[in-house]
Amino acid sequence: MPSAGTVNPDVDGERSARRTAADLVVECLVAEGVEVVAGVPGTTIMDVIDSLARQDRIRFVATRHEQVAGFLADGLSRSGRSLGVALVSRGPGAANVSIAVQNAYDESAPFLVLVGQVPDGIAERRAFEEMDVVATFRPMTKWAVEVHHPERIPELLQRAVRTAVSGRPGPVVVSLPMDVLQAEVPDAVRPAPRRRSHPPAPAPAAVDEAVALLSSAERPVLVLGGGAGTRAGAYLELAERLSAPVVTTWMRQSAVPHDHPAYLGALGYGAHDVTEQAVREADVVVAMGCRFSEFTTKRWTLLSADSRLVHVDIDATELGRVYVPEVGITSDARLAAEAFAARLPSGGRAGAAGRRRRLQKLRKKFDRVSSLGARELLADDPGDGVSSMSAVQVLQDLTERDDILLLQDAPSFAAWTHRHLRLTRPGTLYASAGGAMAWGLPAAMGLALGRPDRRVVSVSGDGSFWMVAQDFETCVREDIRLVNIVMNNYSYGNTRDRQRATFGARYLGVFYDNPDFAEFARSLGGFGVRVEKDADLAVAVAEALAQDRPAIIDVVQDRMYGLPPGLTPLAAR
Repeated sequence: MPSAGTVNPDVDGERSARRTAADLVVECLVAEGVEVVAGVPGTTIMDVIDSLARQDRIRFVATRHEQVAGFLADGLSRSGRSLGVALVSRGPGAANVSIAVQNAYDESAPFLVLVGQVPDGIAERRAFEEMDVVATFRPMTKWAVEVHHPERIPELLQRAVRTAVSGRPGPVVVSLPMDVLQAEVPDAVRPAPRRRSHPPAPAPAAVDEAVALLSSAERPVLVLGGGAGTRAGAYLELAERLSAPVVTTWMRQSAVPHDHPAYLGALGYGAHDVTEQAVREADVVVAMGCRFSEFTTKRWTLLSADSRLVHVDIDATELGRVYVPEVGITSDARLAAEAFAARLPSGGRAGAAGRRRRLQKLRKKFDRVSSLGARELLADDPGDGVSSMSAVQVLQDLTERDDILLLQDAPSFAAWTHRHLRLTRPGTLYASAGGAMAWGLPAAMGLALGRPDRRVVSVSGDGSFWMVAQDFETCVREDIRLVNIVMNNYSYGNTRDRQRATFGARYLGVFYDNPDFAEFARSLGGFGVRVEKDADLAVAVAEALAQDRPAIIDVVQDRMYGLPPGLTPLAAR
């Protein structure tokens, strides 16, 4: 009998007892704790597909497009359950997954891509669908490698996984030539032991410098990026000892509970003025796991030239890339926050009372403008369709449930949740800051596979959803019981708004027609409901969550409806 995690070479008596490199690849994935592989079968990966078919430790999810397989693997990795893996064939299959790879690289999201390559024996001879996989993916991955010797598979796959999840996470691509996969490997060649690296702690001397600077701060602010994670305790302790506000970077508002009195919102597109004010007026900025990207910094105009910067990031190359810090520390953000807090007095420093009063005033202003009852929202005109205010309210109600995880794509509706959705529990909203459309549904599929103890509710724009809608069939076939809310305004909303604001409303290429998405869902065996009035949305969501199958909620909005009142499109700012 094969040992645990070993591929049975002769399940049906149809293959020889040869143990191939493809079998070894699957054994290595099992050893690394991989539970799900997603992909589209193709000629150069059929040996791996067959090896997956002859074992019961890894679930293979066949998607209808390689881009979906990549985004699914991304979402699975974000669930924290196991590393997501996408399996794709040569040339076009690899090209199709590249959107997911680039988005993950931009977001520091780990997953592994295995590409079936043309046989080594015919490489560089214009073989069918041949591509230089390593050269193609090198600029958008932490590492890209091609395996030319079967016996090196354990070493290189272990390194690939370790690279993806260590330090600043990111995608890794491994190219596997077909003849390498078909080669026989001796029984002595086994998967390498699973190894992980511990995150680096801050150097004591660097902590001394940072604490000295923080101790003199009059208007400090904490800026938490994606590298801060969602274990908020250390950051809130530091904020309390500094009497400082806490803001997050764009799309990372799930890092801390929003009901904490120090929280002042998220930066980036859709940020409130008071959120930006906390950073503009700061004399000391403490950036934790933050890259100072274009949206977060309002095109690099947000930080004052007089601000002094403490920048903590696990990736040393980020320190000084945009702003040169007075104190730059290569460290895990949480470990650095713990070290800072441990050195600062718990009773508050001189002037703490004044800083607390200032923070209270800022928080009061934030509460006023971020509320769905804000005066500014009286000007909201949803036209002939469902209002985004009602959608945010329904999502707000869902955040009160501990069995729900929310995931948000990149629709124009995202500005509404960015400004008005309040999250009391960290880690309950997953959002993409990479900007790739179509991320939502596939990432929600991966998140649902990784968190079967939760119901996943994703929000997509109609443009994003229709790019990958075919894989709702995958949800039905694989019994992935997510709920996907489609904000359907029959347009590419963000681009439409830019054309209206910057190009004199000369619209081109932004309007289109859609099917009835609810009917589409039902045609594939899922649940579907169409919502055309505010009052019907909460009922529809409750009905969808009560189903034992995946669901689509088609939320019909006016074709010209989009941003919250007073918010201008990016290109017009």
